[in-house]
Amino acid sequence: MGLILFSSIAWGSSTQPVAEKDLKDVLPGADKFVRKTVPFGHYLGYRLQNGQLVGAVFLTTEVVPEESWGYRDQITTLVGVDASGRISGVKILNEFESPRYTQGFLSDGSWFLTQFVSKDSRDSFLLDYDVDAITGATITSSAITHSIKTGLQLITEEVLYQQVDENSIVKHEFLQHLIWQIDLILLWITVGLALFAFLKKNQFLRYCALGMAFAYLGVYKGGGFSLIDVIRLLSFHNPVFLTNLYWYSLVVVAIGLTVIAGRAYCGWLCPFGAFTEILFRLTPFEWRLHGNADKVLKIIKYVNLVILLVIAFVMADKLLAVYLTGIVEPFATFFHLDGDMISWGWLIVMLVLSSVVSRFFCRYFCPLGAFFAVIVSVCAFLKLRCFQVNLPQEGCRGCRLAQKECQIDAINYDEESHRPGIDGNECMMCNRCSTKCPVLCEKSET
Repeated sequence: MGLILFSSIAWGSSTQPVAEKDLKDVLPGADKFVRKTVPFGHYLGYRLQNGQLVGAVFLTTEVVPEESWGYRDQITTLVGVDASGRISGVKILNEFESPRYTQGFLSDGSWFLTQFVSKDSRDSFLLDYDVDAITGATITSSAITHSIKTGLQLITEEVLYQQVDENSIVKHEFLQHLIWQIDLILLWITVGLALFAFLKKNQFLRYCALGMAFAYLGVYKGGGFSLIDVIRLLSFHNPVFLTNLYWYSLVVVAIGLTVIAGRAYCGWLCPFGAFTEILFRLTPFEWRLHGNADKVLKIIKYVNLVILLVIAFVMADKLLAVYLTGIVEPFATFFHLDGDMISWGWLIVMLVLSSVVSRFFCRYFCPLGAFFAVIVSVCAFLKLRCFQVNLPQEGCRGCRLAQKECQIDAINYDEESHRPGIDGNECMMCNRCSTKCPVLCEKSET
C-alpha cells in the first residue's frame, strides 16, 4: 500500500509546473526563467544582471513523450542545456521504475545522471560506449539516455539554433551500436549452442548451454527473461528499437522458441532454472511428488499468472504488478543480491525446496512458465511447433526408464495402450528421456 500511495503522490506531482529550484539545479547561473510553448514546451533561463541568455531547460515527457517510457511508465527527466548546447544538469522528477534495480541511481547527484553533464548533441549517447548503464536496468537506462539525446537535439536545433547533421548522427549511432553491442553475439551464441545440443541430444553440451545462460543471462545481464517483460509487451510501451536490440532479441528468443519448440527456454536458457537444476544434481537427497500433490501444485503457477495479469491490466496497477512479480520471480533477488525481507525469504524457501525437488519453483510457482505453457497450448492447437521430444508409440517395452528419467514428471504411461505420453505444457525439452529410452537408443545405433 505504501508503494501505491507513493506512486499516486508522484504521479500527481508530475502534472504540476516545474519548481524554480529544480530549474536552477539543472541550469546554474540562471536567475529568471521564462516559460515558452513554441516550438514545444520549454524554459529559457536568463541572468538578471545583464539579461543574458544562460540556456534552456526541457522536460523529456513534454518534448519527446514517446521516447520517455521506462520499464513501467514514463520517466520525467528535467534537462538543462547551456547556451553553447552542452548539458548543464539532469534531474529525475518522476519515475515508477522498480526500486530493486534503480534505487539510488536516479537520485540527484548520482553517477548515472552526472555522466550526462557536458555532453552535447554531437555525442553518441550509446549505452556501454559513452554512457554507462545501470546494471540490471538496461531499459530504464536506455529510455533516459535516448530521451535526453533526442530532446537535446531538438532544443539545440530549434531553440538554441545549433544545427547538427541528424542523418549522419543516426548512421553513426547505428554503426557504433552494432560494434559495441557484444550482448547480441553472446546471446545468439548461447541460443545456437542450445539448439545444436538439443538436435544432437547431447546432455554435456546442454549443461554447457545452461552454464553460459547462468553466467551471461543471469550473473552478467541480471536474470534473463521475466514476466515483467511480458507485462511491458502487453502494455505496448516498448523501448526504442535501435538502442535496445538486446532486449528485443531476448523477447524473440524466449517467445519465438516457445512457439516452435515448446518450453525450450525453461529447459535450456533460463539462468535461475539452470542454477536450481545444478543445485538439485549436487544434493544427495531427492524427494519426488506424485499423483494429486503434483497435479494440484502445478496449478499454482497459473493462479500466480492470472493474479499478476489481473493486477496489471484489470486493476490497471502495473507498478504493484511489477513489484509483486519481482517477489514471486526470485530472479532479481538472486542475481542482484538485492531485495526486501519478503523477497529474501521467498528466495531461500524456493532454493531449499528446489534442492530436493527437481525444478520445484519452475514446475509449481513460476508465472512465466505458466505463460509459456499457455503459448504452447495455443501453438499445439494451431500446429505451429517444429521441434518436440518424442517417445516411441509402437514397440514400447514398458520399462518406464524414460518416465523415471523425467525430473519434472511430464511423462505418463498408459497401462492399457502400453504407450508413453508427454505433457507438452510441462515438458521443458531437456531430451533426457529420449537418451534413456532403449528403443530410441537402438534406432540411433543402427
